Amino acid sequence: MKLFRNRLYIMLKRTLMQPLYIAMLITLIGMAIIYVNIPAKNKTLYVPAAICNHDTSSDSKRFEEAIYTSSSIYHFYAVDSDEQLKKDVLSGKANIGFIIPEGFFESSAHISSIKKIIEYTTNSSRLPNVGHEIFFSKLFKMISYEIVLEELDTNLVEAAKSSLPDYGMTGEELLAAAKDELSEVYFESDDDSGVYESQFNDDNDYDSMVKKNKTELPIRKFAALFIFVVALLGTSAYLTDKEKNIYLLADRKARFQLRVTHILASILPISTAAYIALVIIKEMHPGTLLLRMLAYMLYVSLFSVILGAVLRKSSYFYRVLPVILVLTLVFSGVFFDMGKYNALMKHLSMVFPPYFF
Repeated sequence: MKLFRNRLYIMLKRTLMQPLYIAMLITLIGMAIIYVNIPAKNKTLYVPAAICNHDTSSDSKRFEEAIYTSSSIYHFYAVDSDEQLKKDVLSGKANIGFIIPEGFFESSAHISSIKKIIEYTTNSSRLPNVGHEIFFSKLFKMISYEIVLEELDTNLVEAAKSSLPDYGMTGEELLAAAKDELSEVYFESDDDSGVYESQFNDDNDYDSMVKKNKTELPIRKFAALFIFVVALLGTSAYLTDKEKNIYLLADRKARFQLRVTHILASILPISTAAYIALVIIKEMHPGTLLLRMLAYMLYVSLFSVILGAVLRKSSYFYRVLPVILVLTLVFSGVFFDMGKYNALMKHLSMVFPPYFF
């Protein structure tokens, strides 16, 4: 045991003298400190939409009440002028904009002479078709209500007199009852017909959908990559020492111990730094992280031992090492996850240890 500790101590000193190793240690801790100091930004799940309403009729006021209080993924808000609406859409403050002309609702009962609503979007607008659907579904609800009311006013009284003489109420009373029933169907129903409507509790508001998020740094993936790289470097150091006949008098068991000691001396400092960095950024519970870190250290050690046993010579190992590192960067998800594209990519990704950390 004493001999093992002495060997480990010597190899740790040898490892920590390498500039590349020091750079990796500093990078991990530095990234964690930078991440902690990055201010969180507010991100809302709502998509803002501007409305400039020039119509001053009572129907227009009713429509505003419906659209501004709707619980959808779009947050509709009012602007005072066409120019302000255009400015909001162009600047990105509003995702989409609608201008309702004066007299629109009065003309809506006559399809042939209805005034047109102007819609503004940009190439960067998110889900403009969704905003279009929500806006015009509520608009159609209001317009269709007015059309039905007009038909009731002109036809229902006469129809009641001619075909329902024993109905028990006058035509005017029947008309009023029909209007009350129609209003309840159109405006008091709990069912909101928008496909993209989201139903919230009454105590939810715009602010409840605002969440804080931070710019993501792939610290955990870098930690996994660094641990894997230094494990391979530990194996390459052992193969180099063996070819220099440093371990010529050691038996097979002692050589295996030396191989493991090389790898352990390489991954222990970087794993400790990675653990500290991930604890700083609160990646996961410290206990869970420790168990996961130990399992990953065991896995990369086993991978390195097997690879060194197969290649056996440092010249072969150094030829294969760049290939392994390039494939690891591509398939292990350090920068992007190739495994999500198809099953073959996923299986190739699982060949490289960083995929599992």
